[in-house]
Amino acid sequence: MESTTGTAAAACADVRKPKLDAKALLLKYSFVIVFVLLILYLAFSTSKFLTVSNIVNVFRQVSNQGIIAVGMTMILIMGQIDLSVGSLVAFAAVMNAILLKAGLPIPLAIPATLGVSCLWGFLNGFVTARFRLHAFLVTMATQTLIRGMTYTMTGGYPVGGLPQSFFGFGSGTIGVVPLPVVYMLVIFAVGAFILSSTTFGRAVYAIGGNEDAARLSGIGVEKVKIGVFLVSALVSAISGLVLSSRLMAGSPEIGIGWELDIVAAVIIGGTNMLGGEGKLSGTLLGVLFIGVLSNGMILLDVTPYMQQVVRGLVILGAVILNSLQEKR
Repeated sequence: MESTTGTAAAACADVRKPKLDAKALLLKYSFVIVFVLLILYLAFSTSKFLTVSNIVNVFRQVSNQGIIAVGMTMILIMGQIDLSVGSLVAFAAVMNAILLKAGLPIPLAIPATLGVSCLWGFLNGFVTARFRLHAFLVTMATQTLIRGMTYTMTGGYPVGGLPQSFFGFGSGTIGVVPLPVVYMLVIFAVGAFILSSTTFGRAVYAIGGNEDAARLSGIGVEKVKIGVFLVSALVSAISGLVLSSRLMAGSPEIGIGWELDIVAAVIIGGTNMLGGEGKLSGTLLGVLFIGVLSNGMILLDVTPYMQQVVRGLVILGAVILNSLQEKR
């Protein structure tokens, strides 16, 4: 009798024990595997890839869009999207350039630019939350509105003649690490802390998972939405300031089409477009993946037209993998 009971208990324990699903494991880490294979392929294909100068260059190239990707990750986790980020980059760059050229000191011009840029984020969040609209529609409108105002402010021409002291803001280094890379890593660290360790971050996930349930549980959905869009506008403006410092000009042309590249990097990093799931660590890998892929194609002399084809295929593959992981 005891033997039978023992056998039954062992069988039950064996049933309860989770089994290692190789297919699920491979699917879960497929992006990391592809990223490692890409790095190995480029390392063996060109001797220039793994040089210190090229690695630093890759990080510098992705830093501006990487900064914005922090806000976009929060937006997508919440189940929304922000199409106005590219226009906000140009707006911040131009406004800051105008203020500096007018003689306003750098310590005043930068906060003023960030403050006014955040008003656009407030507008996006308020209209989205107050009227229960999807942010795709709202930010599609403000994308055009902000870009149009930026062109109007400059007459369509870049604003130059910035003080030389502003150059170091976006072009300085700490050792061999460019300041834009430092800004990006710090913003990623702060964003990761907010999402993982604060009530606000947990509310973002809750709203993305089920907005009605979040509202019924007492979460201030409207306030959280406005807060997330403020974060998106803030990081977009910071990116615009960094870029204008490197160019020593504010141009209404910069940032065009960035929103699509940034959304692609966030999705590649594993954030679910339907909301409720995503991590900034994955977004950082997604941003670096896009940067390494672009850098590698340049080193291998891939034509610009074919580069677009490859990037499109990569994004399509990432969307399919995202869907398969969600179903799994």
